[in-house]
Amino acid sequence: MIEIFVFLSVLLFIAVLFYKQANEQFEILQIDSTRLSELPTLYQDRSPIVISDYDTPNLGTEQDLFKRNSVLQMRVGNQQLGQLIQSRSIMPISAAETLAKETGLKIWFEQHLAKALVPSYTGFLYSFNCSLWPYKRGMFKTKAFQTLLMPTQGTAIVSLMLQKMVPYLPTKWYSREFGSLTLHDTPLLNQIQFIDIKLRKGSMLLLPAHLIVDIKSNSSEDAWTFIAEIHHPISRVFRDT
Repeated sequence: MIEIFVFLSVLLFIAVLFYKQANEQFEILQIDSTRLSELPTLYQDRSPIVISDYDTPNLGTEQDLFKRNSVLQMRVGNQQLGQLIQSRSIMPISAAETLAKETGLKIWFEQHLAKALVPSYTGFLYSFNCSLWPYKRGMFKTKAFQTLLMPTQGTAIVSLMLQKMVPYLPTKWYSREFGSLTLHDTPLLNQIQFIDIKLRKGSMLLLPAHLIVDIKSNSSEDAWTFIAEIHHPISRVFRDT
């Protein structure tokens, strides 16, 4: 019995170490929607993966939502959802999670897409957190096993940075817009290395853990972006750390 306990403890220790290991570099992988079965193998590279030509649903759009007064009048904290959207500021995560649920995107993802993104033999171990972000989402760190980004309208510009760029950012960088940083609050701004990826409706981006991400709309059109965090038991433990 002791040997089994020690063996399982060693396995858990190795799994935690593997999860916490951050990439020092990455390349962008690209596949089309007919090759989703290859994802478990591609995940081993711990690189961002762009998926093209996926038939995404007509859910979670500004036009659709503003026809649904009952959703716009829902209160999150002291404000209505409609007011939060119209302010065009970065909304609280609780509001973004409510939008994902009320627009039907959460249940669509769980029933139609999630199974294709996780290894079939361990699929029962995974859980999901879904949110929908109008216009933009400020900088955040990916902590899930994989984080899916999917525009529901417009063109989203996703800026990616390795975790080693965090020391160059201001102390209170979380939820700041990357484009709002200046030399006054970020003296080494010119040394921050990042890459921009443009995502249009019908394309998706899968991100491994430990990347710094910023999402904004293209200057010519408003983007709304659905985010699904795909957690295995270990990443779930570290989600709130």
